[in-house]
Amino acid sequence: MNKQQFIENLKLKLKDESYEYVCQVIEYYDEMISDLIEDGKTEQEAIESLGDINDILSQMKGEEENIVIKKQSKKNMAFISLLLVLGFPLWGSLLATAFLCVLCAYIILWCIPIMTIAVGMAGDVCFIVGIFGSFPLFFTSLSLGLTQLGVSAIYGAFGIIGLILTYLVSRKILAYSQTMTSYIKKSSYQLLRKVGVVC
Repeated sequence: MNKQQFIENLKLKLKDESYEYVCQVIEYYDEMISDLIEDGKTEQEAIESLGDINDILSQMKGEEENIVIKKQSKKNMAFISLLLVLGFPLWGSLLATAFLCVLCAYIILWCIPIMTIAVGMAGDVCFIVGIFGSFPLFFTSLSLGLTQLGVSAIYGAFGIIGLILTYLVSRKILAYSQTMTSYIKKSSYQLLRKVGVVC
């Protein structure tokens, strides 16, 4: 079980509790797992050291004061909301700029497999045309036909290399995209939790 699964299971078990209490518990255990990971444990070891979720919940019954997390007052929440609304022209444009920069980088990355597939397809087309075009040249001149056949083979090799590169580069970009998407999702989630929008 990873950290995200542990948090989701904890939320599911606490579905009958109040929103504020669930947020406090989730934040408490999220910070605890992060601290254990910083101390050198792996994510799975950190979660295993906490024990079973049912045991955690039974220990929390009647001991809610053990989870000491400073509650944000309604005045603080109103102030933060006001700052978010008034600061939207600044942080909204910065957020849009960051999004467009990431999108541009993503588009540029996908230009690489587009170029390799273009080289591969061009090489394959030239190979097929060259093979069929070499047969009439054999009747004119043997050396000219062999030259055409050799050039066609070179184009065929470029085509195969282009297709292989497309496959390899696309796999790398997809893996990178999944990692980046996961990182952006995690960072956005942490930011929204700090603001108090989600637990």
